[in-house]
Amino acid sequence: MRIVKIIHTTLVVFLFVVGRSISQASLPEEGSLGAHISLSVGAYVPISNLKKAINTSSYLSITGGIKLNDKWRLDPSLTLFFPQSNERVFIMAGDSVVKGRINSLSGHLGAFINRVERIDSRTFIEARVGTGFSFLQTDTMKPDVPEDSDDNFYGSETIFLSAGLGITVFAFEHSYIGLMMNYYFTPYNLFSQNFNSSFGNQAMSIGVTYGL
Repeated sequence: MRIVKIIHTTLVVFLFVVGRSISQASLPEEGSLGAHISLSVGAYVPISNLKKAINTSSYLSITGGIKLNDKWRLDPSLTLFFPQSNERVFIMAGDSVVKGRINSLSGHLGAFINRVERIDSRTFIEARVGTGFSFLQTDTMKPDVPEDSDDNFYGSETIFLSAGLGITVFAFEHSYIGLMMNYYFTPYNLFSQNFNSSFGNQAMSIGVTYGL
């Protein structure tokens, strides 16, 4: 499937770039929040019209931090969520309308610019904005598509805009735990018209993170 190939290729590149960044940096000083890699888990919460199509779902995110200076950091990030369809949605299939569920792997792939402020020697708060590529897939197969096609289900591939806040605490010598919250605006019909105009495009993620 095309989405799986995109995720695999991007993850390899992502880990290579972040790994080089971390390996080239010295071990962080106590309370430093520079180059790092982190893993987050939590709840992906659709809001407004989107909650009619998707229930609150679990998510998994891997993020790399590339230090720009003492205040700013660039965070490439891959977030995968596992939507639990609330009800069947209308899918615009050419000249006809079909129904399907959103219950396949979906997610966001992009980067965030983070503003980092120190509260004390081991505690930081962060504010971030980001953008990137987003994908969402239904369980409804497109008609007359070859079996070996990598784009055989209706869905959406589009961009997203995001903003968020977080707090991190160095509970261990060179690693930290934190609480993160992000808002996502994802115009699912921007490049395709597979969903009706009231489908929804807003969600939030709330989760805990562990970073090195």
